[in-house]
Amino acid sequence: MTEAELPPLLPTIHFIIPVHDDDPEHASLTQGFAPSLLANSNLVRLASRFPSDIFERTPEGQNAYLAVRMGGAASVNWYPQSPRAIKSMVTPPFAPFTVLLLGHGHDADDYKDWIKGHTFSIAVVAEQGGVINYDEFTIEALQTHFLKICDELAGQVSSAELANAHNAIASWEPLPPRDLGYQLKGHNSVVPNLMALTAAGFDDMVSGRFEIPKPSAGNAPYLDQIVRSAMSIQEERRRIGEREAHRAWRCPPDVNLYAPAVFPHFFSLSPPGEVFAPQGRAAFKTVQRMLQRQAGYNFELTEAKANALGSFDRPDREKAFARHILETRALECRLGTDCVGALAASEISAVLRLPNDVNRTSGQVRQFAAHHRGANTNERRRHKAFRQMQHRITKSVPKELMEVVRQSESGVRIIADAHLEWCELDGLPLALAKDTSRIPVTPGNLFVEQIGPKGPLHLTPSAFSEILIISALRRDDPIQPYFEHAFSIFGKLWRDKISIRQVEVSSEEELVEALNNYQGALVIFDGHGSHAEGDAAVLHLMDTPVDVWHLQQKLQRPPPIVVLSACDTHAADRNHATTGNGFLSLRSRAVLSSVFPLHAMHAASFAARLVYRITDFLPAAFKSYKRSLTWLEFVSGMLRMQALTDFLQLLQRRRLISEPQYRDIGLYGNQAINSLQPAPFDLIIDQAAQMIGQDEAAIRKLFNISLACSSAISYVHLGRPETILIHPESEDANDEPLTATP
Repeated sequence: MTEAELPPLLPTIHFIIPVHDDDPEHASLTQGFAPSLLANSNLVRLASRFPSDIFERTPEGQNAYLAVRMGGAASVNWYPQSPRAIKSMVTPPFAPFTVLLLGHGHDADDYKDWIKGHTFSIAVVAEQGGVINYDEFTIEALQTHFLKICDELAGQVSSAELANAHNAIASWEPLPPRDLGYQLKGHNSVVPNLMALTAAGFDDMVSGRFEIPKPSAGNAPYLDQIVRSAMSIQEERRRIGEREAHRAWRCPPDVNLYAPAVFPHFFSLSPPGEVFAPQGRAAFKTVQRMLQRQAGYNFELTEAKANALGSFDRPDREKAFARHILETRALECRLGTDCVGALAASEISAVLRLPNDVNRTSGQVRQFAAHHRGANTNERRRHKAFRQMQHRITKSVPKELMEVVRQSESGVRIIADAHLEWCELDGLPLALAKDTSRIPVTPGNLFVEQIGPKGPLHLTPSAFSEILIISALRRDDPIQPYFEHAFSIFGKLWRDKISIRQVEVSSEEELVEALNNYQGALVIFDGHGSHAEGDAAVLHLMDTPVDVWHLQQKLQRPPPIVVLSACDTHAADRNHATTGNGFLSLRSRAVLSSVFPLHAMHAASFAARLVYRITDFLPAAFKSYKRSLTWLEFVSGMLRMQALTDFLQLLQRRRLISEPQYRDIGLYGNQAINSLQPAPFDLIIDQAAQMIGQDEAAIRKLFNISLACSSAISYVHLGRPETILIHPESEDANDEPLTATP
């Protein structure tokens, strides 16, 4: 092979963590994690302490790497993989900076043949028998090993890039020590923020263990640490500032709302068959009640509960299973914390660990869902039910944390199962106040896959030149004409800009064929969805119900963006086996799902407007903002526009505005929302009040009524939409190129 034919060298550092468990039935009982990953969560935390590529620790790299991480371009690259998958593929010479982290239950000898199959040395880190043992695993040790790899790669990769890599690694320097100015007590609630601050170079931040406060102290001692460390991260982000590269590499959300959760069905489980003794059954029920009733950051272990569970340090067969559940739950919380911390370190973002009370809002959510589904409802009743539910959710999130959320600049990522999108912030649901998306936390293995590193997906408007509509309605279905009608009306506005490919499907095979034959970016499903209590959600392909979780081995290329225009695709009052989660499990990057039944006409109009927004809004946004956009902010803007429309239609139904006034307020609101005003709905309400000639408070009440009935609150944006970057096809209005590299 000539020098010109040699491949370039990838500078990324990858950390591989073997995970034995492939069978979902072996997952942990309360959240669904692989047991061997639970036992080795410390490896996730360890990986986050190292550079993401070979240039970060160079003198030049240290000046820029935090800005690069803020732009989402330098993730901590940790990957849990089964030993079989690891051994099935030899690492190519062009990606040599791979570190195999072997934890408890993994023997370095098991990988001996795989290691020998490489033409360069693999960095195997193990307790014993590794190339590097854990007690010697430092930046300096990794540097020495990577330099050895560079020497071994001669003739296998580009010599110029190899020399560049060698020089970069040889120039590694330790990060200059930085003092935070205060110290915290060690506790899971602040670990993610500590991991982010460690990545920013701060050290010596912890002084001793956190002592569990007395019940009378409430959450205050936890909140003080969480808020303080989160604000330090926000200060660090302001110090780094907006960089030129961030015009193309848009910053992901700077605030994460994290609430670990337990499978809802766990609380209704009967004790397993082996827990036959009365003491064992009582202990199991005690654990269920403890986890269900926990409201703060720690559950209260009374003397009676301790007696019911027995001692953790002596054999007690009847109560052993219950104690095992608590021990496993502690491991689940630790693993979830470390995963969230690795994400925070990747982005230098703040994590607000929420008290467990947010998970206890599910009862109020179920009540509102039942009200939403009920036949005997009207605007006033729905508004009252929504406000009651919203008040309960808002009350569960401490005000101190919401103050940090209020200061968010690039969006909020919900890492929870609780419906925090409806939490009130400055008079709006959070999902309308901030660009908001959600990573569900159950099942645990899906959460791990979603929260792990996701390389940016770069798109341009041409990626949407053909959009696939999966039509799954019978021809005689009463709602079948709605999509056709909506797309016919809006289609006049995007004619010659976008091609709509509509495929009718009536079986799983036809659905798979339609998805496999499509190479574009966006798929919209038009049909019925349902989610029976206790079962998995399904899409109805005419007369055939299909659970998309079963399609994993059949799809060749899952669509990166999925819009589910169907009812209950991430139902607010059902289990984790939703259709939305199912598409995430298929490796779709972003899924817009419904939490309630959708009104067919409104859903069709929303889908058509979203397509129109691609053709009309994107070019204008590139010109106005002079930067790229993320799919997160694109959809968030669409939801705000939907809320505006629903507000105007309410005013029109009540005969408070004329058709010209409808257009005038709509144009004003469009400009307020799409020009990124900090409080667009305040401006819209004020404008409407002036135009109608009524008191602002009365118009705001009408706005709140419209919100409670709006389809804008019926959607939830799942996955990692912030990692989908949409760039202009050419240069912006000032003829300054929006480069796609940081």
